[in-house]
This record gives sequence, C-alpha cells and structure tokens, in this order.
Amino acid sequence: MLFQINPSFTKKNQLKLNLSKNFVNQNFKLCFSLVYSIQSIDGAEIINQTGRYYELIIKKNTVLIDLQIPRIGSYNMSCGPEGTFIIDNKNNHITVEVADLKFENEIEEVKYDQLTIDQFKPIIPEPIKFISKKDFVEINDKTFKLVNDSNIIKSTIQYTDKLGIIFSSNNGFPIHFIDSDYKEDEYSLEISKDKIQIFHKNYGGKLYGIITLIQLIDFYKNKLPICKIDDKPKYPWRGMHLDCARQFYSIDEIKRILDYMALFKINRFHWHLTDNEAWRIEIKSFPNLTKFGSYRGYNMAVPPFYGSGYEKYGGYYSHEDIKNLILYAKNLNIEIMPEIDLPAHSWALLQVMPELRDQKSNIISEDVGSYKNNTIDPSLEQTKQFLKSMLEEICEIFTFNVIHVGLDERPNNSWEGSQSIKEFMNNNNIKSQAEYQDYYMNYLINIIKSKNKRTAAWNEAAVTPHIDHGVGGSAGNLDKSCLIFSWEHSDVAKETTSKRFDTILCPGQKTYFDMAYNNSTSERGICWAATIEVKDIFEWEPDHNIENKKFIKGIQGQLWSETITEKKFIDKMINPRLATLSEIAWRGKISRNWIHFRSTLLNTVNLLTKLGWSHHKF
Repeated sequence: MLFQINPSFTKKNQLKLNLSKNFVNQNFKLCFSLVYSIQSIDGAEIINQTGRYYELIIKKNTVLIDLQIPRIGSYNMSCGPEGTFIIDNKNNHITVEVADLKFENEIEEVKYDQLTIDQFKPIIPEPIKFISKKDFVEINDKTFKLVNDSNIIKSTIQYTDKLGIIFSSNNGFPIHFIDSDYKEDEYSLEISKDKIQIFHKNYGGKLYGIITLIQLIDFYKNKLPICKIDDKPKYPWRGMHLDCARQFYSIDEIKRILDYMALFKINRFHWHLTDNEAWRIEIKSFPNLTKFGSYRGYNMAVPPFYGSGYEKYGGYYSHEDIKNLILYAKNLNIEIMPEIDLPAHSWALLQVMPELRDQKSNIISEDVGSYKNNTIDPSLEQTKQFLKSMLEEICEIFTFNVIHVGLDERPNNSWEGSQSIKEFMNNNNIKSQAEYQDYYMNYLINIIKSKNKRTAAWNEAAVTPHIDHGVGGSAGNLDKSCLIFSWEHSDVAKETTSKRFDTILCPGQKTYFDMAYNNSTSERGICWAATIEVKDIFEWEPDHNIENKKFIKGIQGQLWSETITEKKFIDKMINPRLATLSEIAWRGKISRNWIHFRSTLLNTVNLLTKLGWSHHKF
C-alpha cells in the first residue's frame, strides 16, 4: 500500500496536503516538521505538537493549513512539510512518498544584472593599499619555495592542492617571511622580479599574506604582478556562526566551513552547540546530556524536529573532537567560541534533566518557536550546581578566552511560576524578572571569570528587546565586561554601545544567512528579519548612526540551521554572502563600487568552485 502526499501552497497562501485515499479512516498518524508554526488546520486534528514538530490524525483527503505569515507575505521551498512519515494504528512506521512542493501563485526567480568590468583587484577582502607597477614576473608551474618557514604549507594545502599551486621547501620562486613591527593580523606583500616578501608580526599576518598570494596566483596563473600590498583589519573580531543544534554537522563539514572563512580572513568561529532541539557537547560530569539529548527521532526523548524524520538522527562532539577542531582552526588563525544557549532555548536539556526547572510551577510559558516551558530555573540548588560544573568544564575544554551563554528569547513569564525565585526576589529586593535575569547573568559571568575567561551573550542580556515577541530583557544591571552580540536589529548596537558594552554587530537584516535571498517561491530560507541579497550586504555601513564606535569590536555572519534539511543547501545560503560580508568585517564598509566588487566576486566564486563550493547567483 503506497501512501502519497502532494503538498502545495494555494492562491490564498494556505499549505494544502492532497493525500491518497487510503489515509482517511485508518486512524494513522501523519508526522512532519515545519519552519513556521501552524495557526489553524482543516481536514486533520493535531494530536501532538512540540515546537514545530506535528503529529496529525487525518480526517479528509485534503488538509488545509494556515501557517504563520512571513514578513514577505509568501512562502518558498523551505516552508513545506519535512521529514514526513506515518505511524499506523499498530504503532508501525510506514514510509510515505512526498511530491515536490508546488505553488499556485509562483513567484519567478530574480534576474540579476550582468554588470562587470575587465580591470578589478582580484582579492576579497580588498587590501587597504595595492600598488602595482603594471609589470609581471613569470612563475614556472605555479611553484614556490618557502625559504624560512615551510610549516605554513600544512595550513594551506586544502587550497593549493585543488588550485594546482605548489608551496615547497626546496624548489620554486622564493617566498621570504620577515618579522616586522606590525599590529595583529597586519601584513605587507611585496612581489619583485626575484622574490616575494611577506612582512608580518604574528601568525595571522603571515597566513593572510599567503592567503592574498593564493588569490593572486589563482587569478594570474603563471605570472604575478610586481606590486606592494599593505593591509590590516579594521575589526579584531571577524566572525561566522554555525548552528549545530538544529542540524548536526560532522567535524569534517565544519572544517570545510573554517577553510572558507580563512580564505576571507575571518578569524572567529561561533559554535552554537545547544538549543531546544539538541545538546551537542560532551560534558563528562553529565553524560546523559549527550546520551539522550544529542539524538532525536520518533519515540525518543527529543522528537524529529526540522526534517530529521523517523529514524535516529544526530550526534555530539567529544572532547577529542573539540581538541581536533581547535587545533585545525588555530592553523587557520581562527579561534573557536562555544555557545551554550541558556536559560531559555533549553527544551532538550530539560527533557534529560527536568530537575533544572521547578516542577511545581503552574505557569506555562511558550517561546517564539512554540516550545513550552523551555527555561531552566537558576534559583534551584541543582541548577546552580549544574551551571557551575558544566561551565567550568566548558572553560577547561576551550582554549579561547570567550564563552557565549546565549540569553536570547527568554519568554517574559518564564520564571513567574517558580516559588523559589519569588522567595529569592523578595529576600534580595529584586523587583522584576528583568532584574532577576541580570542577577542570573552576573552569576554566570563570575563563574566564567573564575576560569580567567570572558562571557558573551545575545543583546537581550544588556538591553530591552527591540522586537516585540514576548521576551524578557535586562534591567540595566549587567556586568560591563560582557561582550554583546547585537542581533535583533541594526538599532540595537546604537543602544549597547551607548551603554559602553563591547559589541559585535550581527543584525538579522544583514548577517543572517538563513534568510532567503528574495521572495521567489523557488528560493530557500526564512525571512522574519528580511530577505538578503548579496547587494544588500554590499551596501551595508555597519557603524552608521553609532556614536560610540570604539565599542564596536567586530562583524559576524550567522547560519541558523532550521532550513538546512539537506546538507547540500548550506553552500548557497553561505556563498557568496559570507565572502561579501568579509570585506565589511575587514574594511568597515566596502569602498569599491558595485560593478568593481561584483566582477571581483565572480572571479572569487570561480575559485571557490574549484574548491568544491556551489553558490547562489547575484
């Protein structure tokens, strides 16, 4: 017996599921996940929901579903049912054939202007100074001899092998590394008739000189321009974030992203390791976190969110995995900042350790992702012990001096039902949940300080939310040492910097690569913040209207993974938007015009194609 579903979006923007006739009156459960929550349904009954995972009993052959309405008012290829399966009336798993998602109101693909020029600087990010004498030196077979440091060969082999470049210690055109009185990551590159010199202070400057040289070699082939390049970054933090909770990425898949980052001089990897959907990091003092919280599937502690389906899916990162990745990243001048997303976004954690929430609470709080009661109670003794032990272990595992503790999207009534919190607030003259949140955050900051590290958090830790979706914020008592990631809106950084918090700019409207490029129905991605074309990033001036610019410490891109239901989707969501953002992170804003930059970017995506990356059109 074959079960079939034909999903489509109607002209009224309803999700329609046309089902084969053998569905009805069988009392079978139809199970799937979505990226937008169901608001109403006709033709079926929701019998179980967690977050955006649903189990339905089918009443009619045609089911009509009203979903949350996206900002753009229409839906795309990410918005249909994912990870679909059936459970029969004997609790057996039945596979189902799901047709491609169709649209009765199809929105055509965007046609991009094909504007280019022949003369452009073939380097991203663009160097501060590039002086060329319009003369060239011939290079035999793209072969180079690293005269006084051959160790850097191992850090670039993932590029050179695929691009046909040979860095050796014995033969080829000589490259000399020269220690200089430069700032961190600053470098100069001089190409003359008889040698190449790379001036630097630290390892980052040395590596970035080689990275720039690789881009030049790939463009010019068996010759190089006689030139001098002087270059240094505006911001010390040039970051990329990856959500490994909604989807699990192998260490090799993450290394591939690190390779992309280093090619564009991005030096911070923000590793999002926990969320409502999974706990991905081994904590030796709490082994059940990964045993039960890192996998999901039907009838498991964590159900099959975001397309993972009936079978067991997931994984976690052991201490050995993390050490391996840290070493790999350091060879690319990348530091890794872990994020443990607390106190909300903790639904998976609470399935494994329900004792971290007051079980007597009669309040049901719900977050923007439709997760109920997903917030730990920091006033409980067992929660305090967990936080201290877990964070101290995290601090021991990671070598970087910044630990991110989340603090985003806490439902503003999340702690109202805790008698323990009420008593603590009364005894300590704390008037509001916002004040209690500041107390909680300062408690974490002190734990992390005791391990000689710094705490980072999303912007709700420091200010009241700028997006009205029922979440809590700060009462203004947060320790000023906290590094703030300004994500909700571009205006947030104006407030956090005015309050003298060091701030990383990562607004959803410009830097969230899970956003769709545009409103075409053939696109993928969500759009609560915006749709983001490459040119939208190109035009961004990140410090516009910010008076206290000295508190801006960097720029960061983000890839949340709700829509990455197949790993092949990752390339086009990142590439070439991250390459474009890298120039802003390095320079502060892009100074060349669009045609010049687009010509350079076309050349760059050709290089990336040789390295195995596909890309979105622009």
